Amino acid sequence: MKCHHEDTADGVRIIRLAGRMDIAGNDEIAMRFTALTVSGGSAIVVDLSGVDFIGSLGIGTIVAAARSLKLRKRMLALCGAGPTVSTALARTDIPAIIPTCSTLAEARAIVATPAKD
Repeated sequence: MKCHHEDTADGVRIIRLAGRMDIAGNDEIAMRFTALTVSGGSAIVVDLSGVDFIGSLGIGTIVAAARSLKLRKRMLALCGAGPTVSTALARTDIPAIIPTCSTLAEARAIVATPAKD
């Protein structure tokens, strides 16, 4: 599992994940992913286009980060999930709690909009 990031000029941190977010994959990146979300800008976009599979631990890692950010009035959005990952996210109702977009541009537009509480 790979976890890379890019900080944009407008304060958005883009985290790109690649590989299988199963038990082993999640263990490889969980601490780095959490550190990147905590230390990131005002908004985080997680690009899942390189993720082939996501299990419950991977989903849990993303949900925990999103909840932590929300408590700090920051936002996380997901983008680029392929069919297998999209199905797993939909089955666990993730799009109801974390904005989930098809493209990076859509996700960036969502996190640029102030959150409503």
